[in-house]
Amino acid sequence: MVSTTPSAGMPLTLGRNGRTPKTLRNRLASAPMERNYGTTDGHITEQYIDYLVTRAKAGLGMVTTEATFVRADGKGRTHQLGLHTDHMIPGLRRLTDALHAEGALAAVELNHGGRTAQSAVSGFKNLAPSPVPCPTAGGEVPRELTAAECYELVAAYAAAAKRAVAAGFDVINLHGAHGYLIHQFMSPISNHRKDEFAAPEFFMNLVIDAVREAVPDTIVGMRVSVLEGPADGINAEQQVAIIGKAHLDKLDFLDLSAGSYDAGEWIVQSGEWKPGILSDHAQAYRQFGLPLGMAGRLNSPEIIEEVLARGTCDFVSLARAIHADPAFVGGVLRGERYRPCIACNVCIDNLGLGQVTCTVNPAVGRSRVPVSTPAVRSASRVLVVGAGPAGLTAARELAEAGALVTLVDDGARPGGQFALAERMRSTPDFHRFADWSASENERLGVEVRLGTHADTSDVGGLVRDFGADAVVIATGGRRPEAGFVGGDSPLVSDIRDWLAAHPEILDGSAEVFPEAVTIWGADSVAMSVADTLAALGTSVLVVGPQEALAPESGRRAKILAVPRLEANPKVRIFLASTIEEFDGSRVRISRAGVQDEWIEAPGELLVSRSVLPLDGPLTLEQREAGLSLSASVPVAVAGTVVDKTPAIVSNAVKSGYDAAQRIAAALTASDDTDGAELAGNVPDRRSFSAISQLTGDPASPGASAPVANLPLGTPVRRLGLAQLSLVGTAPPDLVSIAAEAGFDFIGARVRPVTPTERPYNLQPGSPMLRETLVRMADTGITVEDIEFLLLDGTGLQNGADQREAWLRMMEAGQALGASTLTVACADPDLDRFGDHLAQMTQDGKAYGIVPTLEPIAYQTVRSIPQAVELADRAGCKIVVDALHVNRFGGTWAQLEDAAGLVPMIQLCDGPSIPPPGREGLILESRSERGVPGEGQFDLPAMLASFPADTPVSVETPSGSRVAVMGELAWAKQLKAAANSVLTTPVFTWSTT
Repeated sequence: MVSTTPSAGMPLTLGRNGRTPKTLRNRLASAPMERNYGTTDGHITEQYIDYLVTRAKAGLGMVTTEATFVRADGKGRTHQLGLHTDHMIPGLRRLTDALHAEGALAAVELNHGGRTAQSAVSGFKNLAPSPVPCPTAGGEVPRELTAAECYELVAAYAAAAKRAVAAGFDVINLHGAHGYLIHQFMSPISNHRKDEFAAPEFFMNLVIDAVREAVPDTIVGMRVSVLEGPADGINAEQQVAIIGKAHLDKLDFLDLSAGSYDAGEWIVQSGEWKPGILSDHAQAYRQFGLPLGMAGRLNSPEIIEEVLARGTCDFVSLARAIHADPAFVGGVLRGERYRPCIACNVCIDNLGLGQVTCTVNPAVGRSRVPVSTPAVRSASRVLVVGAGPAGLTAARELAEAGALVTLVDDGARPGGQFALAERMRSTPDFHRFADWSASENERLGVEVRLGTHADTSDVGGLVRDFGADAVVIATGGRRPEAGFVGGDSPLVSDIRDWLAAHPEILDGSAEVFPEAVTIWGADSVAMSVADTLAALGTSVLVVGPQEALAPESGRRAKILAVPRLEANPKVRIFLASTIEEFDGSRVRISRAGVQDEWIEAPGELLVSRSVLPLDGPLTLEQREAGLSLSASVPVAVAGTVVDKTPAIVSNAVKSGYDAAQRIAAALTASDDTDGAELAGNVPDRRSFSAISQLTGDPASPGASAPVANLPLGTPVRRLGLAQLSLVGTAPPDLVSIAAEAGFDFIGARVRPVTPTERPYNLQPGSPMLRETLVRMADTGITVEDIEFLLLDGTGLQNGADQREAWLRMMEAGQALGASTLTVACADPDLDRFGDHLAQMTQDGKAYGIVPTLEPIAYQTVRSIPQAVELADRAGCKIVVDALHVNRFGGTWAQLEDAAGLVPMIQLCDGPSIPPPGREGLILESRSERGVPGEGQFDLPAMLASFPADTPVSVETPSGSRVAVMGELAWAKQLKAAANSVLTTPVFTWSTT
């Protein structure tokens, strides 16, 4: 990982036939990898902008978005980017401006899904050259396009190209590959037409001509599959012949890829295939005289240097390698270290499920802009127990944050059970993660103690023995029993134990390989072992209760192994079957609706039933809280020992990363705070990446003291800060002030709500948003809620379309990691408002944002029952403000009944007698509110109506006191006042 590739660093100029040339600063381009990071209606998000700009900063010469649909009926993914309307232009302009600022060219790939676009996703009937369904995409039979409709689609490509130029893109790539519409017209599988569109090149050339006419001076290229894949599809020679008939004088480059939906193994290749797999096909395209880009297993600096130095291609299209780590660019250009892709294909398999994540990079695809792990206190010592993927990840992340980390494991080598996967036939690149982890341990000074048992039943003892300030437990899940008669036979063993006991089989050094084995279970481990042993000539019997082989694995992860097993005559597979008894050479299996059957089961019987997390009703937060209390230091639990998601590496790595962030945030707290911070205080949810700071400031007057010996799993309430000043506090400053005052989170205003507030802009792409994210990462402060939206029935919000307004607010909230958006109702038509609230709730799912309806004493919705009824109808939540509850006369019973819908309580105080009239209520709400505990509201009783872990946000803005004291001193006073209220006899609250 330290070699340099001088060929990759050479500039490349694109542009032919008098078109204005554009120069890439190097030969590295991002491939148009789909990621599902957009909105449901095709807009780009702050998360997506951050993702792409991060890779531009890393040094890419050209950054490409993704397959971007040119018309709504061509949308194939739930959150795919679109260029189908002019509304897309402003957001994409923000992206291209940011990419240009980093020195990269901006490229977009234009696409229409054709038969692969299913109506369940797009909302439109899918269309195609012929009524041939695509089973892989969903199997919907498309309607055959008329000739006139074909020309209309050509015009849609041209219109999208114009929008791309208006949005600032330098380069347009036409998607003519992977089984999408242009490719469908080429293929005999999907084109059975008899008219002029029967010619495989006809539609392609119409698109090329129309796009060139629409954007005469723009760099335009086309992506090409060098072969389609299926035996009855386009072979390599036929594809070259088709491209030979293309109007190549109007193109500036070709971008070579491979495959189609019917041969997905060629689109995203397995780790079994050699690096640079498409090199052999690229030479045939040199005859056309166009610059060539190429994809296909370009996963190391060495292979990139090879294909560029040999002239195989002129630039490389990188997808998985830079998804795993943008630092790969520096690895290629300057020999810098990087996190390697392991070709597991979890990324592409997630595309049909949601956001594209990464096994080795747990920060991407988590519905948020990644937040760095905060730096820990100097000399903080952390013990990590378990050196599997979760433990390795936690150890590295904490060491990177400045902790002194000791990693212990009772195994002989790091990697845990993952180390066995390195030697499986279908996962040969998995060793790259273990190798990288080992080098990172060495670089960061992680002390690794192998062959060392740590008794996690006595975490306090471990803390004393290792002098630890925090502990991460990542010891792996428990293995289920065999569960059948004869399971205690010496021929029966756990498949992982068997593999560990026979390393010579997997490394190929065995003189004799097993003649036969039986595997009980059909999970991914069973599949991999069966596939590997079968390749060595072993006869394999697989019996599993699963309906399919390796159901926890995605299609691409098993796209080669499963067909091999099913076709191998020495492999027998019984699915939806249970082993009831083993007599030493046979098993009795049961299947629904069929009489039990004895079948031959020669060889040893290996149990592969995955692993199970710890038993019991406790949540992760409760388990961590109890462990932390018993050990008197923060304790986090990670990986399959507690994670209830499928036991795959990707989930374990994410769990380890999240645990590290919880621990790191605990260790950033000030040293003068008494008591142990509980890692379990904070929900483990995707939009909250770090646990809270210590809540409690003993140096402050009236601060609560720690409460010892809380019952196991006792939740600790988190305290946030909303408004400080009547004229507003810029969000970056509010983050810093909240951290110094000892709060856990803030409520952020995306933009000023009242005309008197200071102007500021927290919208996506703004410098203020980036500064806010930096300060959040430095302090551990999180953003829980964004505000404020008032729907009045006009359909407008500050003069703009209200839906556009809330989408932009949600986009900013997603970037900040918020989970709620506060909304109020001034619309006299509650049915209309309910419809808007339901639409907002539906839109929020794309951002991880839930609307919270706030009943306000002087607005249309001004009671708890009203708010509950509308929230139930829309599927959203409600937020309770102490001022308004007291003004509209909410009862404790109403609050208790609504408690399950309330994610946050807003705290302030005031006189028991309300001001006269609506104007008086408005003035009171928007002017100085009473400090908690200084007024006449029964705040402890109100708080007692809710669960003890419902967060509280102090919303007590002031003008006069801020002017005298300053914002920080005012925040500290509010913190002390809130602590006083929260520790009354009615409601006991712990700050530990």
